[in-house]
Amino acid sequence: MMNDVVVGLLLDEESEADNKKARFHNGNSWVNVVKEKHDPAEATITNKKPVYLVRGSALSSSKDETPVSPVLDGNGKILVAIQSFRDGEQCGDALVELFKNAKDPDNVVVSLVEQQNEDDPYCVEVYCKISAGVEVIERSDSMIYSIDENKENCPRINQIRTVRVQDIYSKGPPWARALGRRSLGNEEFCLQTVANSAFVENWDEKVRKEWISVKNEFGIISNPPQPRDKTGAYEVPRTCTIEFLEEEELPHYNPEPDGKVEFLEEPLLSHTWSPGFSFSKCHLEETAPADGFLPYVSSDIEAFARYARFWTRGYDVYTPTQNIVYLQSGGTSEHSQEWITNHGSRKSIVREKSLKRIRSFLEIQSQDDDDSVMEKPNNLGIYGIGKRRSLSQLNAFVGITLNEQVSRSSEIPCGNFHWVPYNSEISPMNNLYSNPNNLDPQPEYPLRTNQTFQGTFEQSGQNLDANDKEPFAPSIRKDSDDLPYGTVFIFWVIGLVVWCSVFGIMAPKRPKRRKKKRQNTIKNK
Repeated sequence: MMNDVVVGLLLDEESEADNKKARFHNGNSWVNVVKEKHDPAEATITNKKPVYLVRGSALSSSKDETPVSPVLDGNGKILVAIQSFRDGEQCGDALVELFKNAKDPDNVVVSLVEQQNEDDPYCVEVYCKISAGVEVIERSDSMIYSIDENKENCPRINQIRTVRVQDIYSKGPPWARALGRRSLGNEEFCLQTVANSAFVENWDEKVRKEWISVKNEFGIISNPPQPRDKTGAYEVPRTCTIEFLEEEELPHYNPEPDGKVEFLEEPLLSHTWSPGFSFSKCHLEETAPADGFLPYVSSDIEAFARYARFWTRGYDVYTPTQNIVYLQSGGTSEHSQEWITNHGSRKSIVREKSLKRIRSFLEIQSQDDDDSVMEKPNNLGIYGIGKRRSLSQLNAFVGITLNEQVSRSSEIPCGNFHWVPYNSEISPMNNLYSNPNNLDPQPEYPLRTNQTFQGTFEQSGQNLDANDKEPFAPSIRKDSDDLPYGTVFIFWVIGLVVWCSVFGIMAPKRPKRRKKKRQNTIKNK
């Protein structure tokens, strides 16, 4: 009898173990995860900054058999990028939970792009009121005042870098994400998320461990976050489907995740990416930054376009073993779609240009596209495709055909992907297309003084930030990174005095010639 009980217990344990095997869901059925044979090296901790993050094995082979192992050579700080559009209440709640649930909140910095109406509660305003009970904003019938003395009592307010834009000037999620790089400093890790996020306890420690466990310097931990009540304890949502949109003639991800994973022992290689939760080294923002030249493009379209850009530059996405970021209950703000619904035909014209820009670097030819107005891939620079992997390899990996606009089949498994090798001697900064004749202004990082990859860009005429060249550019409230105009004027006056003192003495000798030379100089300027 006792033996029967023991055998029964053993069978129950084996059955429970079988049920907890790592697996992914295709939308119709569960499939067990098959671990890849090649196992890359463990992470190394060093103070030596690598230039291109290559290994000795790459020098003797055209392709590496495993990913570049991670190098922990930075300060460990995490920059959390949040874009808020008229949802100050949810954003304020997110900031409270972000710092409260971090194991090391001192190492967390926020890059906040706030697109608000004057009557809306501001994100930091809500945060300070909840976290410390202090008012940092005062409103009258005609003015909004900042109460600076109260800000000193608001915890960690100095760890929040804010770029504020009026909501009527907003141009959509990709554009807002591009503005966020103005706040990118020398942080080692970057977390992209949304304004209505909710964070698990010790989220910073957990996500860093997830990233280290993939053993890939160019790894990205990402999945589409969901509300807690829609996700099981062991279920992590992920996206499987990639479909072409008929009107836009571009691939996109379904807004709702149609796949999931369970009981993963390590993050699982994925073919999709979500800007709702994306954790990586911050050098991703150097090599495949958000494209500010895509006004009025939705996140589902931008997500695949950016995935194609960083995948061809050697980056890989992994679904985490656990849910680290959820969405707050209650859904999104009632204003969440106003950036695309409030402007009519004017916005449609600009949006179509953005879609053509994406089609150009994905090499998708539309019947309605005129070659004369198509964006030249050579001029995209860092906003285009990389050289580590090709678009044909991308097609094979994700299961679509770009130039024929063929969507991913539902019969293709949503997991057990094989890592695609590349030559790590090729820098992720290298662009597939070179020799531009009118290069788009390339991104600048006023606060990031130690870039991982020192790229050299050919500038065309002016050195501008992405948003400066866009139509309907907003006036942005932020601390200026440029030399103050007053200082420039003082230097000009000093220069004028010096010029007069030097050349004024000689003026009687050859007055006409000196005057003519000065006129030419002004004309040339």
